[in-house]
Formats: sequence, C-alpha cells, structure tokens
Amino acid sequence: MPIIDVTPPAEQPITLEEARIQCQIDSDITDEDDLIESYIAAATNFCESYTGRPLITQEKQYVGAFCRDIELTPNLLSVESITYIDSDGNLQTLAPSSYYIDTASVVGRVIPLEPWPKPQDNHPQPVTVNFTCGYADAAAVPESIKQCMRLLVGHFYRNREPIVIAASATTLDFSVDSLLNPHRVFRI
Repeated sequence: MPIIDVTPPAEQPITLEEARIQCQIDSDITDEDDLIESYIAAATNFCESYTGRPLITQEKQYVGAFCRDIELTPNLLSVESITYIDSDGNLQTLAPSSYYIDTASVVGRVIPLEPWPKPQDNHPQPVTVNFTCGYADAAAVPESIKQCMRLLVGHFYRNREPIVIAASATTLDFSVDSLLNPHRVFRI
C-alpha cells in the first residue's frame, strides 16, 4: 500500500527538555541539543515503524487504486479528498457523500457507499486519498510510547557507536517490546 508523507508533524511526542532529563544533562549545557533532537527524531521514527502507527497529527497520501475498502493507517483522523483519473484521463474528485470514513477501526479505512467509479484502465495508480492521521498532539500519545522514546534517546546518547566494548550486557529490547507491543498493529 503506497502511503506518502505530505506534511510532517508540527511537534515531537517528547520534548527536548524531557530527553535532556533522561540523558541526565545539566540544563545549562546546550551544546549537544542538536544531537539530542536527532535522537528524538530517530526514536520517533523507530516507534512509528515498530507500532505501525503515526504518532503526532500529520498529513499523508494514499496513491493506488480503488479496492473494496481502501485501508489507510491506524489513528486515522479525517479524509480531506479522494481524487481519481477517469476513463477519459481527467482528474475527478469524489463527493464525500459517496464514501464512509471509518476512524473507529484499528486501521482507518474508506468504505464506498456506492460503487467506485471506473478509473482510467492503463493508469497504474489512478486514485489519490489525502488524509490526516496521528494522535491529536504530544499530550495524547500514550505514556508507554513516550517512555520508550525516552529510553531510546538515553540509549542513543550513552552508546554513540554500534559496538560497546567492555560493558556489561544489558537488554533494551525487553523494555522496548513491553512498552510498544500493546500499541503494535500487525497487517496481513
């Protein structure tokens, strides 16, 4: 399913200050803030990928074809438009009254209320769905996901190389699994 990022989130699920506290960095020291911000972005990407959920409100686009139901993403908030290339090659916009937006299911989807129109035969991806998804803001992101992000940022900060020599073995995997698994969406 081709889902394209259109507009990124306006904020991250955790703040720089939260990450600095996790890393035990004095509030007066700011020379590593850019590095910590990159760790927050990496932790966000990891958590979104692992759970299969967009975290903070963002705009995305489905590009594909009409199918029975068009599955979009977990945390679907709204569908702004559905356009398609008709059999004559013209761009058409579907009336919102011709489809139902299911935001209550685990994976949000668009369900036709009447037969889908016939798109252009030879076009590989004639349908575009513009939609908004994610938790409303950082406060709405489950605390277990934010805690996992803080752990990841702390781990990245303390382990800046891919190999740690002469360190005792510790497992971050169990923490990640236990915090994120309740929010994980598996697609078949």
